[in-house]
Amino acid sequence: MRVYRSPLKLFVFGIVGVVLIAAAADITFGNWVSTPPDNTDGVLTTRGQAQQRGDLLWGGAMVAAGTLLFGASVTELVRRKPAVVIDAEGFIVDTGVRGGAVIPWGSVDAISSRVISDPYDGSIREQLVIETRHDPPVPIDLSAFARDGNTVYVDAHDWANRVTEVALAAQGTHDYFQRTEAVRLYEPPSIVWETTILQPDKGSDTESDVSEPIPEEDPE
Repeated sequence: MRVYRSPLKLFVFGIVGVVLIAAAADITFGNWVSTPPDNTDGVLTTRGQAQQRGDLLWGGAMVAAGTLLFGASVTELVRRKPAVVIDAEGFIVDTGVRGGAVIPWGSVDAISSRVISDPYDGSIREQLVIETRHDPPVPIDLSAFARDGNTVYVDAHDWANRVTEVALAAQGTHDYFQRTEAVRLYEPPSIVWETTILQPDKGSDTESDVSEPIPEEDPE
């Protein structure tokens, strides 16, 4: 199973980037919508000069943010690399960064999903929860997920598939892996045949089963 980021959300991010760039141009140069710095007959006042410096600072920050959003969304739409891959090898997360981080099925203990509230803006975010038996082999610098001990939280807010659907698919693949490993490692029990021969005891007083002949009587 390959999970891609939602094209609609990526398109919206691109539009937001364009809007930020346009707003930066308006604040910095045009003042078509924004209020221009204070001036007297085209000459900036002391307050106007301070306002202009602030506008340049805000404009530069908005251009940087807009360019980042627009470039990332266009690149992701063109490249179309999956955010998550579920296959027989394991769980591959964030394939766009150095080939992704692989969590092998042998180290996975359980897979589930949850919905949390973002502490920064209060928005609802979906997460895929992967519990491992030991410290997961996941780089810390990947932005797609976070770690808390042996638990990995994968951010799923921009996936095209629902996080519950991905969790069910991952659970099914993990269960299949466990059954396959159990069959591969299964060793049938060995069978040992024991034969016992019973021999009569030489000192036994048991009478012989052979009967002696009875003598015949003389008819005379």
